[in-house]
Amino acid sequence: MPQHECQPHRRRIAIVIHALHGGGSEHVAASMADWWASTGNEVALITLADTSTDTIALSSQVQRIGLGLVGESSSLAQAIRHNRQRVRGLRQELLMLQPDCVVSLVDRMNVLTLLACKSTTLPVFACERTDVRHHQIGRLWSTLRRLTYPRAKRIVVQTAAVQAALEKLISRAAAVCIPNFVQNGVEGPDSAGARGELDLSAHWICGVGRLSVEKGFDLLIHAFAKLSAQFPDWNVAIVGDGTERSNLETQIRDLQLESRVRLLGWSERPWELLAGAEVFVLPSRYEGFPNALLEAMARGLAVVAADCDSGPREIVQPELNGLLVEPENVSALTHALSCLLENAALRQRLSHNARQVTEQFSAQKHFERWEALMAECNINCSVTKR
Repeated sequence: MPQHECQPHRRRIAIVIHALHGGGSEHVAASMADWWASTGNEVALITLADTSTDTIALSSQVQRIGLGLVGESSSLAQAIRHNRQRVRGLRQELLMLQPDCVVSLVDRMNVLTLLACKSTTLPVFACERTDVRHHQIGRLWSTLRRLTYPRAKRIVVQTAAVQAALEKLISRAAAVCIPNFVQNGVEGPDSAGARGELDLSAHWICGVGRLSVEKGFDLLIHAFAKLSAQFPDWNVAIVGDGTERSNLETQIRDLQLESRVRLLGWSERPWELLAGAEVFVLPSRYEGFPNALLEAMARGLAVVAADCDSGPREIVQPELNGLLVEPENVSALTHALSCLLENAALRQRLSHNARQVTEQFSAQKHFERWEALMAECNINCSVTKR
């Protein structure tokens, strides 16, 4: 009789997220899908949004499913109706796929996924991408999170601090910490052929992220305003878009920094636009585990990061591979920037040491942790070969 052998690590995995529009969590979802598919797994990436809205390319090995269930709601009743439709649509798709496990990313999407998998045997790993102590998702969603998260096989967070906070917030939820990863072999900030947007006759400080209150770019602009006269050959460039853009533009005008601070908008390849930048700043009020900080360090930029309750301290070793400052402390941020801008030797030392994050937070180590978690949870392969 023919022998059937289960291939090691070969599983059917469904990854669920709201969209592939280009945010940090969406890039992570795409990277996870590509990695798992490249290692022989059958992977489907499902979004509520239609595939026509994608701005992130996936490997051809990944099955891409867009449910087309995104839309604005004008009332609470309509929002409830829309979310019921999303749960039904997602449930139907998952039952057809019959994956060995479901990996969901981002708080509200986690809730919808767990509701969709209710009364099924589908194991769900729900990934929290930010700090639950600070990121507010609304009273109704918070209640639903408390009710649904205990159903997850595990809640996957990125730092021990968030793990402790989540387990305190939701006592029956089982959380595990798997830090984010950064791809090895990334090009440096001065890589040949990069389509930079910066005038390299000047020096550049840069930031990358959503233009929202929690990202704190107003703090960076305020700090730079205090230094702009002292360092006339330094400018600021920020890649990203969001609800705070108009407020930041007003702040830049009020501080008369129009010629010194550039908002470059959103880009799928921010580091190409920022080719030639030397200093990266993460001025966030709170974080989960900042992808942009990891990527900046992997590219050899000297970094200054706000020492949020979660995230940067797990990545930055103060004075060794970067500088940490008190969150929302403009004076501290100004002082740290001044130290970097006036000291090329310090920038060079931090730049050299920063690149070591590609070893500490490698994709290989990240997915080894996932493999161990799935094995611990008895997520066995279902694909056989002759």
